[in-house]
Amino acid sequence: MKNSIQHIRAFLAVADSGSFAKAAIELNLSPSALTVQIQQLEEWLGVTLLERSPRQVSLTAAGQNTRGPMEKLLLDLDNIVSGSRDLAAVRRGVVTVAALPSMCSGALPPILKTFREQFPGVEVRLRDVVAQRIDALVREGEVDFGLGVKARTSHGLDFQVVMVDRLSLFVPPSHPLAARHSVKLSELAGEPIILTGRDSSVRERVEQLFANEGLALTPALEANYMSTVMALVRQGLGMTLLPESADEGRGDLVQVRIEHGGVNREIGVITRTGFGLSPAAQRFVETLRAVINRKPQAAS
Repeated sequence: MKNSIQHIRAFLAVADSGSFAKAAIELNLSPSALTVQIQQLEEWLGVTLLERSPRQVSLTAAGQNTRGPMEKLLLDLDNIVSGSRDLAAVRRGVVTVAALPSMCSGALPPILKTFREQFPGVEVRLRDVVAQRIDALVREGEVDFGLGVKARTSHGLDFQVVMVDRLSLFVPPSHPLAARHSVKLSELAGEPIILTGRDSSVRERVEQLFANEGLALTPALEANYMSTVMALVRQGLGMTLLPESADEGRGDLVQVRIEHGGVNREIGVITRTGFGLSPAAQRFVETLRAVINRKPQAAS
């Protein structure tokens, strides 16, 4: 029935007030219009809801039985409308992001801080995973979007650049290259290099750089986490090539620039083709861009 919610509100107003006249004033309707709405509702339900007399209005047995469910129906509807408006206004919601580990430890924390200050009612859930898992999580709809590398994107996924990532050489202060402002990739051939795990996008890029130049890559050790790789470098077990953002700011390692165009790569937002972001996720991406543009950072 058209306008069924309006008719239910009319019935509940009469039931609560016990008077057509009072309910009509509350609903800003004429008594005759209110009477028509009640009659239409009773015709639709096939039962009489109200007993009318010159002095009072009372509920029939059917009216008493339907009053509670109708009140719950309107309450549920109001909650749905209120919740939807909160989501649209980004007063509440959940944003789930799959991001490269160094994004989670480097570039994302200040972005999260800014986003929480602007939208305190929105919960952000981070999945720090290697690049090859980001695409799968986005494609399967497990996350709202991913933050990863373009090289990993494939059919059914869109990629929008948000920042440029640059690999640097990290060595202990005592290393001969620590005093250099920059080095060429060829100078690292044959040197013991500590690598990230084989499923890491950084490992893939390092191997690709050496292979493209026909240079010998000499693995010293490998570890899944960048923090572990950095710890091994501190012990003098080799050098490593990691994103600039991997620098933990401890001051016990030296970061040396690598003179090679291939050390730059694009990091971007990965989404499912044809699927829009929720209002909260869209605001998070906008905050991400704003913070990165204000203070450029790197990731892996």
